[in-house]
Amino acid sequence: MSLHYEWTLRLRLRPDTPSSVLAELRFHLGLTDLPPEPPELEAWQCLLPVPDDTMPDGWARSLDDSELYVRMYLVDDAMYDLMRSVPSWMAPWSLTQGWIGVADVHPSGEPWMHFYVQDGYAYIGEPDGELGAFDRTAPPFTLPRTIGGE
Repeated sequence: MSLHYEWTLRLRLRPDTPSSVLAELRFHLGLTDLPPEPPELEAWQCLLPVPDDTMPDGWARSLDDSELYVRMYLVDDAMYDLMRSVPSWMAPWSLTQGWIGVADVHPSGEPWMHFYVQDGYAYIGEPDGELGAFDRTAPPFTLPRTIGGE
């Protein structure tokens, strides 16, 4: 049986985020049907929910010139693909420094992984565990580990 996750990602975007990144975000969120050429991520709309999204309160997405917000339900294979690609792709364009999201095990709601950004690098870690960088060249994470921007 597959594990299921509720994934939430929220970050403020830098004012100099390229229009090509915003266009690709719109595609991945399903706000446009045309993929950018060439896409930086896989050419599937990775920030759209699966057809049988059974998450309480449904899924959510929003994008404007200053903030990205996604809340969705994923099975384990999709969650692994998403967590390996999206935080690292967005990190250089994140104005937010520190916590940017969480993956909770569904339906218990227990946090499984937290996601952070510092100085253009993405980090991941279990609650109360050490943080690891997605990029081997990233410096150690030195910001306070507050959750949800607390």
